[in-house]
Amino acid sequence: MRLKLFLVFAFLLIPPAHSVIHRAVDIIEMIRDVTNAILKVCDVVESLEDKVTGTHDKQGQLMNRIEVVDDHIRNLEQMESLRTALTIETLIQELHQQSQLQHKLNLVNDLTRIVKSRYAQLGDYIQHKHALEPATLLKFAEWNVDPGPGSLAMQLELIHSVLFEDEGQADNKTDFVNTLLSQLTLNYEKSPGQMCMAKHSAQQFPFQLYTSVALTELKAYSMMEFSWMIQRELGKGNFTQEIALMRNNYARRMESSVRVLSQVMARSGRVYWRCDPGKDKHVSGETYDRATRLLQGYVENEANLGENQGCWGTCGDYPDTRSNGCYKGDKELCGKQTPCNGRLYNCDDMDSDVEICPSEGNSSRRYEYIQSDDGATLGRKSSNGRCESATKTASSGWYYMLWRCSYCFCLCDEQGPLSDRYFNLRDSLSDFMENKVVTGVRFVKSNRVFHLQLQQGELLPRGAINVSSLEWLPLDSYHLNDVDVRNDYDYHTLTVDSRAMDLDEITSGSNRSLVVTGARFRVWHKHLNLEVRFSYFDFPTGRLVEPKRNSVWLNNSNTEKTIEKPRQELIVKEADVPTAADQPSLPLSTSNQYMNFFSSSKVKDASQNTLPFIDVQEVVPHPAVPLAGLGIFYKSRPGSGGFFAPKVVTYDYSQYLKEVSLSTIQDDSY
Repeated sequence: MRLKLFLVFAFLLIPPAHSVIHRAVDIIEMIRDVTNAILKVCDVVESLEDKVTGTHDKQGQLMNRIEVVDDHIRNLEQMESLRTALTIETLIQELHQQSQLQHKLNLVNDLTRIVKSRYAQLGDYIQHKHALEPATLLKFAEWNVDPGPGSLAMQLELIHSVLFEDEGQADNKTDFVNTLLSQLTLNYEKSPGQMCMAKHSAQQFPFQLYTSVALTELKAYSMMEFSWMIQRELGKGNFTQEIALMRNNYARRMESSVRVLSQVMARSGRVYWRCDPGKDKHVSGETYDRATRLLQGYVENEANLGENQGCWGTCGDYPDTRSNGCYKGDKELCGKQTPCNGRLYNCDDMDSDVEICPSEGNSSRRYEYIQSDDGATLGRKSSNGRCESATKTASSGWYYMLWRCSYCFCLCDEQGPLSDRYFNLRDSLSDFMENKVVTGVRFVKSNRVFHLQLQQGELLPRGAINVSSLEWLPLDSYHLNDVDVRNDYDYHTLTVDSRAMDLDEITSGSNRSLVVTGARFRVWHKHLNLEVRFSYFDFPTGRLVEPKRNSVWLNNSNTEKTIEKPRQELIVKEADVPTAADQPSLPLSTSNQYMNFFSSSKVKDASQNTLPFIDVQEVVPHPAVPLAGLGIFYKSRPGSGGFFAPKVVTYDYSQYLKEVSLSTIQDDSY
């Protein structure tokens, strides 16, 4: 008997969960494996029929088999739960304003709970298997396979019908676009809130929802298989035809659901980006960072703007100039504020006396606010309304000889220790010789230089990622004054003439044999331009194919002067700092655009900040997957300066989803 028990356990030793679960699409294969295990139990139990006597002995042997398969299912469920924050319950909360979708999803949720409740009851029976009466187990088995409307089979048919079928059409003619799975995926793609909650792309969404439902199906199927076995072992019949019908229906539902899943995934977007953390939850250096003192608001007297120190024009006569020291008539402000030692642009007249509140210490701001004598304020006062520094006064104008010398509001472009305006140009590469690929990206500012930092992970068979290998690549950090560091070779310096960021999504296109293994910025026609490195790989084995030789850098080389598909400029004016926005940012750019860094609103911020800010949140899909592209985009809201942010394009698994059928499983149990 011990030998027989050992053989049963040997039959049930399917591949360990982790070796399958870590593969992005192989929940389907795991379901097939567990199904195989269930059928092998049927074989073994039948072979033991004549050798095990007594009802309690048979019941004990059968419950041992059930317990082993139950462990596999629970391990599968636990590991899948670690991969996603998505549940049917949270989806219902997100769909509270869409009554039709919510109604259908509520129905799926209710049906799923019935199956979970019965499966929990099976768990109780397993826990107390040695004290369980045969009559109790028999009643439970009869309840599970009863042909009435409350049977497990009926629950599964209803779940499948609601989620994977088009109402009013036969299953084999289902239009996947009208299925609930497709509608939920489309809703997800349009709802940043759901993406932020789930942390994965739209293509990953239907797979995670399918996984949740497939696990429910697997639980119910295993209970029905064992229910028929229990009745057979307790002498209630052979049930050959009933079992055959159950398995055929199971195979039909699996084939149909995987077919719809594959179609929905093929149509779904694969872009993932990070949402704002929420109002009043922005943290400098953690959720955002910024370039500083590029085109910053600065007050200067007209007399100091021209080499001849004349005042016979207006401030508007100085679109591009510099301060030429302190004219002797200017005794109010000049020499009493930190001077602008760079160029001054776009000067405007200030028509009234103003009170200036200088910023303290090493702030990247020059002024907290500028208030005119009529009460109008440029910038924001503190909550207590006081200036923490000694205020300075600038009169609307004073006369020297016959000329009225006005104060001007200009934009100062000054490089210096308080101006962080540098972007790294060095390559960032995964350890491709160790078969590691890029799985995530984020902006990081180190030593005043912005870097694109990459996360990497080991690529496994069939496009999976070894989660235990995930790590952020060390920054290739340096100081600007290092001997071997050069401008426009190691880094790029933003200036008034070279401050554009190209907004692109660089992908491998239709070539599904390429995954991302690196990224870098280059300076292209005075624009920061993203380049992405792709390497060839073999999907079944998960191995990069000679990555030193079989890799390529891709980019978008279009400029605003390109004849075919010229790059378009995205312009934002009079924008406030994005951390003050009431609503979360949304993507506003499209690929093949560009946008210049610009100064914040004169009225709202005294033009003290450089916009857009830089989103430094990590962009890492969950679960981790190889990437088919990277991008830079602009997200904002009306009136806000917004953020430049990275985005990722997840690998397209849809082509590799296999049609799973029980007909492929060797079934000669009966």
